[in-house]
Amino acid sequence: MSILLADDDAQLATFLSKSLESEGYSVHTALDENTVLAELERQNYKLIILDLNFGQTDGLQLLEKLRSGGLETPVMVLSARNRVSDRIQSLNLGADDYVTKPFSFQELAARANAILRRKADPSLSVLRVEDLELDPALRKVRRGKREIRLSPKEFGLLQYLMRHAGETVTRKELLQESWGTQETDSNLVDVYVNYLRKKIDSSSPERLLHTIRGAGYRLGRAAPLRGTGSPSLSPQREQHEVFSSSEMMAPASAEPVQTGQTPSPAWRQLVHSVAHDLAQPLTSVRCFLEVLAMRAGTGATTPAEVRGIEQQADRAIALVKGISAMVREVPAPAGPWFPLEVLLDELFNDFTLVLNSGLITLERQWNPSLQVTSNPLLRQVLTLCISKLIGRNTRPLVLAVSSMLIGETHCDLQLRWRAVDAPPNPLPDGKNILTKELPAMREMVYSLSGELILTEGHTEITLRLPVALPGSQGRSVH
Repeated sequence: MSILLADDDAQLATFLSKSLESEGYSVHTALDENTVLAELERQNYKLIILDLNFGQTDGLQLLEKLRSGGLETPVMVLSARNRVSDRIQSLNLGADDYVTKPFSFQELAARANAILRRKADPSLSVLRVEDLELDPALRKVRRGKREIRLSPKEFGLLQYLMRHAGETVTRKELLQESWGTQETDSNLVDVYVNYLRKKIDSSSPERLLHTIRGAGYRLGRAAPLRGTGSPSLSPQREQHEVFSSSEMMAPASAEPVQTGQTPSPAWRQLVHSVAHDLAQPLTSVRCFLEVLAMRAGTGATTPAEVRGIEQQADRAIALVKGISAMVREVPAPAGPWFPLEVLLDELFNDFTLVLNSGLITLERQWNPSLQVTSNPLLRQVLTLCISKLIGRNTRPLVLAVSSMLIGETHCDLQLRWRAVDAPPNPLPDGKNILTKELPAMREMVYSLSGELILTEGHTEITLRLPVALPGSQGRSVH
């Protein structure tokens, strides 16, 4: 069974591919969109495992492109996004399954097996009605994020109702299907439907299981009559549909954060993006420990694998430190300017672990005499840049931080990175590091009277900032 694993995290992709190969699969990895498309041209795969956080490519856009191009290969989506709307959007665009990070490797392998069994046997296909999902292969039921435990009889009854979603199913049909009897005086159906209703609808605002008086039961909205098209929605239902759509598709606000105010939606989104990156190394660590336990006594773990997982753990800890620094309350500044040297020393103190471990080697090339704005937002912007660099890169780096005066009022504070060793693949550039956060980042730097400068293909981020030169701290500098 051949699997195409599309993930731009080289360490995680390598580890997952080796682990899946130990389960009997033939796995090819693709670290960018062009490789994915080339591999799909080269051979037919039985399954594609696609990470939504896929470099400069939006995983959902790639999924949509593949499906619109006629690709029928099953696709399992991996993502740290755990909102129900993200899951629904992925499934609506053609994903066959959605696995959130960090995940269990054994669960990933089981889900891959289930998808391949469903491909061979359509009766094992996942059934979905609104946010209710039933997986016959895994024998699991979920409504939204909530997993529902059912008895074998309840599971079979729900499966039959879902296969006839939107239709009114009579008690006689349910008796025949689930109990092999047509005794009209039996109340078994009513009893078990009541069990199902309590488990499916009791914790959700919208009812899915309906009693049709004098006829039977229906799961979900009524199916449209033939030739009449889709039924019109009630005003309440229309409002719900519009809300769900906008929740999935609306762009994030780029409102800048201002000192002393409640964090803006943009800032919350940026903090969330670092937390999203955190799921990547945590997934590697969790899967490694799980597979290590499975290999116990075989001596199959190499020193390189152990070193790699140590670096992943260091990344995870550094990202936790970054999130903590981004939300930390900073005392009100005593004046308009602050020493650049002190700011950067305090900044990298939060990332001591990755500096000591060799994941990042710091080259100090800045002018220690410069003074920069004391606005706490600058510290948060720099913390975000370092956190995103750690989150979007898996190889040891040399990070050079330099400052260059631009006239007497501004300086370019530049972060440039290069690989310690010659990498097999190009390092992510500045746009790739900041990805979807770029508009909000530009707005925040602009609110500091500065400018964010990125050059296509260059592994650097430049902040053009107002500065005070030695002896000029007493006068206003714009």
